[in-house]
Amino acid sequence: MPQAANLKDAYTHLDPLSPLEGESMRQFYASRPAHASIDFLINELLIDPSSDDKTLFTGHRGSGKTTELARLESCLSETHTVIRFDVERRVNLGDVDYADLLVALGLEVYRHSQMIDVKLDEKKVEDLRFWYETYVLEEDEKRRFKTEVGAGLNSLLGNVSLKLSTESPRRLTVRKEAQANLSNLIERLNDLLQDFQEKTNRRVLVIVDGLDKVYHLGKVSDLFINGINALVAPQCRIIYTIPFALYNTNDFQQVRLSFSRNVVLSNIKVRERDGGPCDEGREFLKRVLEKRLEENVISNSAKELLVESCGGLIKEMIALARNSVVKALTMRGEGGCIEAEDVEYAARQVRNTYSGLLTEEHYKELWRINCGGVFLNGPLARELLHNLSLLQYNGNDAWWAVHPIIRPLVLNWGEKTGAKKQ
Repeated sequence: MPQAANLKDAYTHLDPLSPLEGESMRQFYASRPAHASIDFLINELLIDPSSDDKTLFTGHRGSGKTTELARLESCLSETHTVIRFDVERRVNLGDVDYADLLVALGLEVYRHSQMIDVKLDEKKVEDLRFWYETYVLEEDEKRRFKTEVGAGLNSLLGNVSLKLSTESPRRLTVRKEAQANLSNLIERLNDLLQDFQEKTNRRVLVIVDGLDKVYHLGKVSDLFINGINALVAPQCRIIYTIPFALYNTNDFQQVRLSFSRNVVLSNIKVRERDGGPCDEGREFLKRVLEKRLEENVISNSAKELLVESCGGLIKEMIALARNSVVKALTMRGEGGCIEAEDVEYAARQVRNTYSGLLTEEHYKELWRINCGGVFLNGPLARELLHNLSLLQYNGNDAWWAVHPIIRPLVLNWGEKTGAKKQ
């Protein structure tokens, strides 16, 4: 997978929805700067002898969490059986529930055992199958399943997966049944996990990725607050991703105490707290681009503007770069080069989406922080963190700044309203 030599290849290499893994990880991954690395987490998981601990993992959407979790999976592959699944593909993110997560987790454990050709104890597999058939399938589905010639666990799991990912009134009935009998599922799941670990002579680590994409903060808050006992019950190591804004709520401070560790993937610093450039962060973001694109495909001024505009969010930078490719192709053809004017166009498209999103209260708070005001945690601040118009950075102390793409909107609002600097 060589660097892109032209704009057409650049478009392919700049897919913001494809996290790095496998060959793309080897080709395109750039080591993060020390202030935004998770090497400490990888090292702790390697030296900690536990086979049953739980970790919360958070950070801004687009900060690179999925890619870092893929790297973590690779680093632990010699000592652990790592089962990584994206809940966005398994459950309905608009209505996710702790029972849904545990049902999906059981499916993933069984699927992974098949994928790596580990033959689990037949009775324990049958016990799990019976639970799914009894408490997830409805009566007509049970009858149909039993009459299918050669219908086995894989066929059953396909039906269960479909029910988890769809939205219907019937699903609420299924969830109620699952919640009422969850302790029985956990018991059978733990029996299977124990067998898995004994057969492989490795600890099991499940990475539950994608919960940071849940649409409503209240939904994922309820998931952890009401379901905390269930979510920590599986007897294996688990890493749960969570929305960054949720991490800052009062209720969640109690939830954190139930987890062995709480890890924040720090955003890449483009500037220091005093407004000066952060050379380490800027050079890293340039390397991300340079690993994907040959020199002739992007100008230095375009690179600089992409780095400045993204605010340290890697996914944002890749998305801006891809949209810049489309503009450059239109203006100069496949053999052309991404110029700063293309990046400005791409940034303006993102800015326009925020102009219809931000409320008067949002502007007031963003103006106050942009003028040097301190971060005041509350529902409004968490909304701004969740929609990425406000970004957090970590140095010796945490600090907050308005997303660079949004800043012109905030400055324009201040000029039009005559807002005073704080």
